[in-house]
Amino acid sequence: MKQTAKIILLCMVLAILYGIVHNQITVRISLEYFTIGHRALISSTSPTLMGIAWGVHPNWWVGLSMGVLLAIAGRAGKWPKRNARFFVRPLLLLFLVSGIASATAGILGYRLTNSGTLGLYGSLASTVPASGHAAYISALWMHTASYTAGTMGAFIISLLVFTGRIRSAGKKKSV
Repeated sequence: MKQTAKIILLCMVLAILYGIVHNQITVRISLEYFTIGHRALISSTSPTLMGIAWGVHPNWWVGLSMGVLLAIAGRAGKWPKRNARFFVRPLLLLFLVSGIASATAGILGYRLTNSGTLGLYGSLASTVPASGHAAYISALWMHTASYTAGTMGAFIISLLVFTGRIRSAGKKKSV
């Protein structure tokens, strides 16, 4: 049970740290993404404080969910168990890939908006200053890509860990 809690805590801490770093970048790309596109989380428009608040708030439960999934994949059943230390490298790689996907999507969203292919519509189009539309879409795409890559990556890691545990148990029996 101790290792299960450590896996969950590891995922929560890394998700929060990633979220804080990610939001320190995106809040500086588009403050409006946080102030207009989301409800007020704190009573400040300081980019640093907003990046911290938005890094913690939505990411603790993402880390919790990821941790539960990885703990089940690494600990459930009769196969060889995986401890928290085992997950450090795959999680760091996952967050690196999420960051790369986020940056790529942000650049793409920014360029597509500047070329006139994309744009803000409805109330956002009139609320966000026209000069900030490309930055807003860039931040939106960065967040979408980050969550998508993180979710897909967590499922892939879980599947690889679980099937790896089963394979390693089969190899021990055949030796």
